[in-house]
Amino acid sequence: MTIQEAIQRTDELKPNAYTQDEKILWLSKLEWMIVRNIIRCHNGDQMDSFSGYNGGTDLDTVLIAPEPFDTMYLRWLEAQIDLANAEYGRYNASIALFTTEYNAYNEFYTSENMPKSKGAFVF
Repeated sequence: MTIQEAIQRTDELKPNAYTQDEKILWLSKLEWMIVRNIIRCHNGDQMDSFSGYNGGTDLDTVLIAPEPFDTMYLRWLEAQIDLANAEYGRYNASIALFTTEYNAYNEFYTSENMPKSKGAFVF
């Protein structure tokens, strides 16, 4: 899923008054969470070159999580919209759906990539 697809699909599912740039920054925050908390905790590509997104980012940029885990981006944007609207009941439901999908991606990524070794404890 690209940035543009995530924003467009979210706007269709949950019409809102937030700008494209705000949604890009929300997506950037999520991508940073994925890079820091999932990818960099495992061996392999550490995405050292990832620098986040902003209003100047190409909207055709492909987001990190592949199908079928990419729906987490929609749930994330929906939750951010609910939070910004101070609709806390809806936010709680949206963030719970997001968390389920985020955790599923984390489990998938962990099953496909070895966690970094912490080393042995030596006395």
